[in-house]
Amino acid sequence: MAVKQVTLRSFETEDIKELHRWSNDPVSISMAGRVPLTYEQMENHVETKRKNGDLLLAVENKENILIGWVFLQNIEYAHGRASIGILLAPEARGKGYGKNVMEQMITIGFNQLRLNKIYLTTRGTNEQAIGLYKKLGFIVEGQLRKHAYIEGNYYDTYFMGILASEWKQKESNF
Repeated sequence: MAVKQVTLRSFETEDIKELHRWSNDPVSISMAGRVPLTYEQMENHVETKRKNGDLLLAVENKENILIGWVFLQNIEYAHGRASIGILLAPEARGKGYGKNVMEQMITIGFNQLRLNKIYLTTRGTNEQAIGLYKKLGFIVEGQLRKHAYIEGNYYDTYFMGILASEWKQKESNF
């Protein structure tokens, strides 16, 4: 694993203000394929995730500045799987934080939660994210053609996943 560039901590209510700002960034909206959210909608979104038992963590850089959030959602212990998601502040993107954040959260999922599989979905045109996920060991498991309608166009959605055994093998090479 790379040198720890970030710290993960519990996501607190006061963090919602920054999450709201990042989520309404034009690039975030475009990649997620949704409309901007009001602050109240964002509060409700976070509260719903908490009630659903999702693991929500805030991301801080070395200077203890909040730069993102990462989460495991749809956690199904009976089946040993969960979906992972990440959002970084616009000013934190492209600096290598994403890989470090994902490595830490995947390790939590497999080592602490004892999951067997972590999966995600991403837009087929999100080449930077797809490249990162592949570097982390995720495999494209499926593709839904023209699945998402965003800004007047249809886009493919990729399903990607990694198994605990694959992560363990990859981790031994860090």
